[in-house]
Parts: sequence; C-alpha cells; structure tokens
Amino acid sequence: MFEPITSEIDLHTGQVLKEIATGTLFEVGVRMRDGSDKWEVREMEPENHARIIMVADRQTLAMKFFAEAED
Repeated sequence: MFEPITSEIDLHTGQVLKEIATGTLFEVGVRMRDGSDKWEVREMEPENHARIIMVADRQTLAMKFFAEAED
C-alpha cells in the first residue's frame, strides 16, 4: 500500500516509492553520509537500476512520491 510521505513514514534503503505524477516505481538508495536527511532515489527498471535519478531531502520526496508502507 502506498501512502503520502509524512513524519510517521520511516524511509529506509530498499523501500519502494511511487512517483505521484506518473505512477513510476523507484527505490530508495542509501542515505547521504553528510549529516543531512538526503537520500538517493533510483529507477526500479532493471536496465536503469544502478542509475541514480536524484538525491533529495525528505521534504522534496514528500512532494513528488508516495512511499510503500507496511499494513
């Protein structure tokens, strides 16, 4: 089930995101080690899996994506 990214949603590596505008699936990569709340986000398509699409903070992710949440 996909839900809006709110403070109750914990982001973690491997979590699936759905782009709000297109419904395309993405995967959360690693969190940046610079002390910020920025995450790598990658396309789920096999041929593009290693390609980093964006590095974004939680607020930006909340505006563009829904997160897969456990029931």
